[in-house]
Amino acid sequence: MTRTLSFDHTPKELALRRSGTCEVALFWSRRTHRAAVKLMDEATGVTFELPLADGDDPLDVFDHPYAYAARRGLSVEPSGASP
Repeated sequence: MTRTLSFDHTPKELALRRSGTCEVALFWSRRTHRAAVKLMDEATGVTFELPLADGDDPLDVFDHPYAYAARRGLSVEPSGASP
């Protein structure tokens, strides 16, 4: 997983977990004072970034990134999946 965010190339990693082929990280941008969760699943090719919104619990987003992605309408289809 790249250790950069779309809005900051040098964020601080606050938490990291790995479960099987899936890696999830919580980042904080010192420059913009924003946080985001990134997910990468090596088996499926799914990768996405979820900037935290006002009112989001950072650890809840970190623990449940697929649920937050679905709530925001973010497509999390595996690489090569047909629509």
